[in-house]
Amino acid sequence: MDEDRARHHGRHSELGGPTGSGGDDLFIALPDDVIILILVRLRCSRTAVRTGALSRRWLGLWSHLPDLVFRDVAPGSLLAALSSLGACGVPISLLDIDVPAAVQDKVRANHVGTRTGLRSSLRLRRRPASYVSSLLRAAGKFSPAAFRFNHPHQLEKPFLDVDLSTCFQGTTSIELHAKFLCFPDPQSELPALQRLSLSGCCISLASLVPLCPRLHMLRVADAFLQPDGFAIRSASLQELVVENNVVKSTIQCIHIIVDAPVLKRFTMSLRTRGDLSISVSAPLVDKVSWRCLYTGSTAGLGLWGLSTVRLETEESKGAQEEDDVPRVHVLCLHMFARTYPRGYSNDQLGFAMEIEKHMITDFSGLEVHLITTEHVFGAFLLRLLGMHRIRTATRSLKIVLQRFVMKDRCTPLVNCSCDEPKDWRAQTISLANLEKVEIKQFNGQDHEFDFLKLIFRCAPMLRRVALELTKGFTPDNDWCTEIHSIFMGYPSVECTVDRPGSMHHRPSCVST
Repeated sequence: MDEDRARHHGRHSELGGPTGSGGDDLFIALPDDVIILILVRLRCSRTAVRTGALSRRWLGLWSHLPDLVFRDVAPGSLLAALSSLGACGVPISLLDIDVPAAVQDKVRANHVGTRTGLRSSLRLRRRPASYVSSLLRAAGKFSPAAFRFNHPHQLEKPFLDVDLSTCFQGTTSIELHAKFLCFPDPQSELPALQRLSLSGCCISLASLVPLCPRLHMLRVADAFLQPDGFAIRSASLQELVVENNVVKSTIQCIHIIVDAPVLKRFTMSLRTRGDLSISVSAPLVDKVSWRCLYTGSTAGLGLWGLSTVRLETEESKGAQEEDDVPRVHVLCLHMFARTYPRGYSNDQLGFAMEIEKHMITDFSGLEVHLITTEHVFGAFLLRLLGMHRIRTATRSLKIVLQRFVMKDRCTPLVNCSCDEPKDWRAQTISLANLEKVEIKQFNGQDHEFDFLKLIFRCAPMLRRVALELTKGFTPDNDWCTEIHSIFMGYPSVECTVDRPGSMHHRPSCVST
């Protein structure tokens, strides 16, 4: 019996491999489904093609794979592989193409040896966009369910026009990462497209998005915008991610228009050096991450400049994500105090309008980060809290003092505008909804105690005040007496004084 098996399967070498004329029978005997399953597990179409060297029986079976992933494949070989799929007619679930720079350099180097190769190399250098167009056309004719294309390297031609609507009519998901693609006005709709991710492209969202009637998710990263800016109007869009942090952007005026009645998740990150116009209509949005970085110090109030505005959804600790649970949104402002006399306009109304541009949804938390060289901050915070939308919406207030010492830091002996108007300590505003206050790096200087007293006086619904002392600061007896006196005046408020590195540490001089 053993001899019959040996004659049927062929002899084996010392390494265990089949030898003799019957060796290929092992591969021939496998059903197509089993071979395709093996090829799927390889997770690489290039490797799957190479398995054809094992047996003629395996030749061409890679073309029946539902997912085709090409890595480190020269453009010429890749085009040939895609062309060989033309007669198969096998539906493709995923077509993933990655053309790294190393492959391009390798292709050029391999052709330098001969005169013909040299001409090919020069042609590739002079017309680098030609093979990219061919790849996209070859990929589009299969209309894969999901298409990914990565080519992040610069080409000689600044931008290559691509009309997705002429190729990917049946595709539901498209991801394009390329620094050279330009999307002109589409000629027709993309009726099946549900997910679209674009990175590094030149694009007019105002023209493209309305022609995607089933679009649910849109992601745009580091785009080179057309004059219409971010103009997104969609009746189907549920998730929007825009991350445009191009440092060398030449756009002085950024227009952001979002009209998405069923949008639920919204992420926006951008830089601005000039005018900023924002119009967002998304009544159902419940999870937001908004970040705007002001470069060039273009906005501020008096001594204080605005560097960053964030509007974030605060996740509940330990709570499961449920659609019926209302989310808490927090408006965060990062401000810095100028170290030299020239400041910003004292137009409080103009500064309020600038901040209100970012209030794209309701919020109840206000977080203010102040970078200061010992400046008095109470006067500024009073003006900020007095702004109508902030005063009426804020239920929790968090102040983070980021102190740093400089030679010309502000001192009581210096005539500085940070303490103006001088009567701010006696003023009163209505913080009717404020319930919680937290101040980090609290030292308890005279002006800090004055601001704390003002908060207690203006917030009748205040329930909790938490102070965190600056690291290394040790309160003396006078400090303890002062803070004790303030806290005892409001016995219904839970008050704590913590030190960094300890949880809810209360100095012996402080009671709640």
